Amino acid sequence: MATGAPNTNLASQARRLYTEELVKGLPALVQAALDGARTLFEKPCEHAAFQRRRDMMQGLNAGAQSWHRGLVNGLRHALLHGGSTTRLGDLPSMSPGQLTLVDDDTIELEIVTSRLALAMMDRASWEFADLRSRVAHLEGRNELDAHDMLRAHVLARIVFEAWRSSGQTLASWRELQPVLHEEFALLVEEAYHETNRWLAEHGVLPEVDLRPFIRRSRTHPGALPAGYAVSDGGGGRPR
Repeated sequence: MATGAPNTNLASQARRLYTEELVKGLPALVQAALDGARTLFEKPCEHAAFQRRRDMMQGLNAGAQSWHRGLVNGLRHALLHGGSTTRLGDLPSMSPGQLTLVDDDTIELEIVTSRLALAMMDRASWEFADLRSRVAHLEGRNELDAHDMLRAHVLARIVFEAWRSSGQTLASWRELQPVLHEEFALLVEEAYHETNRWLAEHGVLPEVDLRPFIRRSRTHPGALPAGYAVSDGGGGRPR
């Protein structure tokens, strides 16, 4: 049972479990994105929207395996090295009268990842608050680091960087954004909840209520694209 003294090993195991829960849910999430793209493509629409949705579906079918691999690798890297992100608010301040330009790509990345992080926290804020309390307690601190991998904006950055690296476009993201927001919000809520449950079972702030949680059953009838092989990235669940 954890005591009031810092227990960084247990905190590290909690971050590992959180990572494994995310990785475990990625295949269903990628399939949900594929299904969502197919559903949009099949809806009647104007020619311009038809072209966007066709490009989105074709791109996602071609890049699903790469996107999944990038997500797993990004999570593994954050687990090993921490969640390093660069936000517009972190850019160096300029002296009065001095002008600086922020490129469009940086602005777009900030907007997309901020919206995704907000969507996650709209659903998972209570679970995150409990997990933040438990991990901070274990590490003998008042608050998690600004770029702790448990924070939603770190995951959002990993998600969108993997999306772009797999050849997907910003236009496709925006077209599929409602589906992506919903799926990632559900996934992170489940990962937070399972990590909270595991910590409570190990005596970490058991007085913090473990909220009732019903895991959603994801059922996606559509087949994965040819050659799409799912891997959980290895590793095991903390005991």
